[in-house]
Amino acid sequence: MLVLALDTSTPEVTAGVVALRSPHELIAALAAREAAGGVSAAPPRPATVLAQRRIADPLGHAERLMPLAAEALDEAGSTLSEVDAVVVGIGPGPFTGLRVGIATAAALGDALNIPVHGVPSHDGLARSLCPLPGDLLVVTDARRREVYVSGYRADGRRVAGPLVLAPHTVPAALAEHGLAPRHAAGAGVPLLADHDLTVLPGPADGPVLGLVECALTPLLTGAVPGPVVPLYLRRPDATVPGARKSVLGR
Repeated sequence: MLVLALDTSTPEVTAGVVALRSPHELIAALAAREAAGGVSAAPPRPATVLAQRRIADPLGHAERLMPLAAEALDEAGSTLSEVDAVVVGIGPGPFTGLRVGIATAAALGDALNIPVHGVPSHDGLARSLCPLPGDLLVVTDARRREVYVSGYRADGRRVAGPLVLAPHTVPAALAEHGLAPRHAAGAGVPLLADHDLTVLPGPADGPVLGLVECALTPLLTGAVPGPVVPLYLRRPDATVPGARKSVLGR
């Protein structure tokens, strides 16, 4: 199965092509690992990144996303007509960026008649990094002197968030959920005040591998995805104007 993964939840625009193993291929890989005496080694991942493109351009999501997707498909030796499904990060993130990614994914799904699965972007990053020896905190910049945070157990289970918080309130919020993270990831980590965490580098395969693996079960079972709903967490800056008031008091 060939999956196109998109994410526009941060200033970085990301597109990648991921090959997903079928269940029998994964079972065969696990059996080969056991036969080779490599039980202690990490199990084979169910997906492989064939190609990806990323670029930091906070104001260029709409202009950059499809060209990056086309470049990734070209490097992978594939075309849009060969894509079996689309996975898109649904945030949290800014209104405009998320709208670009989700609208693009929806348009591709309609045009190609393929399913579109939405995955929380923090979950994708956590999935790429876990398992870890301790809890994980994923942090991205929410602007307005706030951060988006999600807390995960060592095995990648999300138990807190995503939340939008002032940096100084993050420790108290985590304590309410019984979290004491030892590791942190995401571009928003430097915004936390006095954090005593081991900052993890971004995954070598970028966020696209984790996004696809988060949607593994519905992708392999052919489950019909529900509507892709963005995680805005707060109202957009732009609002619809209210009714005009008469200067004559009528």
